[in-house]
Amino acid sequence: MMNQRVSFWVSRHVPKGGDELLEPVMNIGEVAHRTNLSGAALRRYEAMGLVIFHRSENGYRKMSLEDLTRIRQIRRLIRKMGLNLEGIRRIWAMLPCWEIKSCSERSRASCPFFGGRNEPCWEFFKGLSGCEDYNCRTCEVYRMAPWCTDDIKRLIIDLSNVQLSIENPVSRKDGA
Repeated sequence: MMNQRVSFWVSRHVPKGGDELLEPVMNIGEVAHRTNLSGAALRRYEAMGLVIFHRSENGYRKMSLEDLTRIRQIRRLIRKMGLNLEGIRRIWAMLPCWEIKSCSERSRASCPFFGGRNEPCWEFFKGLSGCEDYNCRTCEVYRMAPWCTDDIKRLIIDLSNVQLSIENPVSRKDGA
């Protein structure tokens, strides 16, 4: 039951579109121009783990159309919700990736991220192969984070309540 609820929630938040949205098509200067951000601000987003930029063979940052949309969403979270970059990062760190990806008990037991950290899972696995050899850029957890910030708190509470009811079923005195 819990996995069906999470699957439904994920389906509402993962960006729609094919792999063409993930292809690197712009350099940092073009994205800076389109978003009215400086290159330094974009590099700060990357340093904080809010966005994972592609790297060209010579090390230059390249961005996809989905990266551009993600950056615009981060700006919306700052302007409309009053969050700062660290606040966004901490909210995204609350995403229960093991639930969203329906990880097995065995995978959870061996996952160093299971149970959460103070950083998003894709930031934790940066420089590694990701969890279960996933490419974090294409993972639904990374892709959906900007679109579900408003709902993350509600999902965490919902998952916690389901888990509590599984672990501690309440016996009713009325026999029901």
